[in-house]
Amino acid sequence: MKISATIILLLLISVYGYLKFRESHSYNQIIAKNAHVVFKLNVDGLLSTMATDFIGNPGYYLKNNEKGVRRPGFSIPANIFFYSLNTGAPSSLYSSLALGDTTGLNAYLKRVLKIKDFRATTKGDRTGVSGRQESAIEEGAEQIVGTSADRKITVAYDRKILAIAYSFKRESVMEELNDILDQKNRMEDAAPLMLALKKAKGHLSWTTTAYTGEVNFKDGGVEIDGLFPTEGLEIPTQPHSSIKFADNSLISIWINAGFSPSWLANLSGIAAAGTTKTTGELSLNGISLQSATLLKSYLGFAAVEIGPGITQIDSLITYEYNDDFEKVPTVQLKKVIVPHLKVSILAKTGELTTYLRERQVILVDDQLNKEVFPLYQVFSSQQDPIWQLSTLKNDPISLTTVENEIGSSSKIALANEGNQNFFFASADLKEIKVQQLFPLLNSWIAPFTHFEITAAQAGNGTARLRGNLELQRPDLNAFIQMIR
Repeated sequence: MKISATIILLLLISVYGYLKFRESHSYNQIIAKNAHVVFKLNVDGLLSTMATDFIGNPGYYLKNNEKGVRRPGFSIPANIFFYSLNTGAPSSLYSSLALGDTTGLNAYLKRVLKIKDFRATTKGDRTGVSGRQESAIEEGAEQIVGTSADRKITVAYDRKILAIAYSFKRESVMEELNDILDQKNRMEDAAPLMLALKKAKGHLSWTTTAYTGEVNFKDGGVEIDGLFPTEGLEIPTQPHSSIKFADNSLISIWINAGFSPSWLANLSGIAAAGTTKTTGELSLNGISLQSATLLKSYLGFAAVEIGPGITQIDSLITYEYNDDFEKVPTVQLKKVIVPHLKVSILAKTGELTTYLRERQVILVDDQLNKEVFPLYQVFSSQQDPIWQLSTLKNDPISLTTVENEIGSSSKIALANEGNQNFFFASADLKEIKVQQLFPLLNSWIAPFTHFEITAAQAGNGTARLRGNLELQRPDLNAFIQMIR
């Protein structure tokens, strides 16, 4: 009996030691030293959670578990990292995996990442834009480079490492991919960001030197908890306004925060300098709006509510021939079902609506220009200091009277007194599918039933984000439900 116990103890110690070794080894020469935000997928932690879940739900895991196409020889580490660079766009991410075998790798990358245009490069040419077409690493070739059809995904690999880059803005990524393959300019083990990464224990976590966060896959749901910077936001210590949503709301969102004067001044300077549209100017199907002008009219509160479908009467213009064989327009009225969309904004309504009318965003009949939003008819109304957009004509603004920061009696409903959240969002995903509110999204949201997320100040220029995403089966791990 003692021998058996000793053997079991030694096995447990061996397994623990092996997992610790994998954990430590996963941080070696992986992340760029100038990384900005690093995302870590805790592979071993996720597999451990799923192994426990498998014991209680073996039938679900084994059903339809057909043998798939052979994968290349990836060496999956304890942690997989994705990161952006201080010198690049936040939407450009890099990652890498160790390779044991490159046989079939090109075919796999073509199928999974839609990579094409593979080219072999040598030591003298590693830009990835020239070289002969290749399908595998050959003698004399240093690496293979491939790109997706939309040029957003680039891969580079040699016999040991596969480096991957995704750039939404199609930035030049070859310098960092080459550094990954050469293991150059990598983050040191004692760097503050690396130390913070090692402390992160979530299944999926994000880390910078200033803030962190994590996502954990539980039975029946996904939990989100993290920090993010609030630079540029002006958040009241006690939320001063909110709106009571309808009981049958499918999507409810409100934010109780404005923009700091310094941030607005900087934005005004950008717009005055005539810089890019992405910073100072907003273009809506050919209608240009100054972001600074819009934001100066905003008074620190906005809410969005989407309810069950309502009926709108839409006009369809068709053409017919008269008795003289002349083509004449004919107007036909058609009933259509659209979501009950309502947007309420605390604003300097006079300034804002005057500007929007000048720019032809709001037309003379108080309807939103269809060039701006062609999907539904959207009607504009105001009850100072609330500006409202709604797909329901003459939609009432139901509010109670409180005092606001501009010194007048405003009609804003206070809700959840004592609540320190400055942001709230909730979506009844189950009912959205039943109502066929967004039919094109049904396949994406199929496993989910409800989503809720909040944000509150956390001090030191950060806010705490907490969220919960519920799935259909409360007894089954969320991750396996999402990937099946």
